[in-house]
Amino acid sequence: MNTSMQPVKGAILVYPKKVTLNYREEKPEVYQLCHMRSNVIHNKEIIYYAAKAAHVPESTIEMAGEALFDAINYFCANGHSVQMPGIGAFGPQLKTKTKEDEEEVTEDCINRKYIRFWPKYDIRNLCNSANINIEVKDLLHLKDE
Repeated sequence: MNTSMQPVKGAILVYPKKVTLNYREEKPEVYQLCHMRSNVIHNKEIIYYAAKAAHVPESTIEMAGEALFDAINYFCANGHSVQMPGIGAFGPQLKTKTKEDEEEVTEDCINRKYIRFWPKYDIRNLCNSANINIEVKDLLHLKDE
């Protein structure tokens, strides 16, 4: 097990941004806080922390993750939605063209096929908890850091 990894601490970085409210008739320009893209935690770190929490080797977590991906892929490719306990559901979705007559609606009308994820309530509300750190950054002085 890789024990050299340290916990990743940080905050949700936000910055004030000028936006135009186009949905309003007078189209006012206002400021709002926008999320700044942060570092992505990759497989290696996720696998390490999951293995540590489950008290199993990292290879077991990696193999289980691949098996879950294969199962989701198999069932979704065959038209089924997949419910993952504690996480949410994955399911096939289509973007299609519209037609005037029913006879014109064929498989050729499909623009895009994709898998959609519907997070479970607990996942959607993770950021509502009080322990999420928020840090407002001044973009003008961010380069100096």
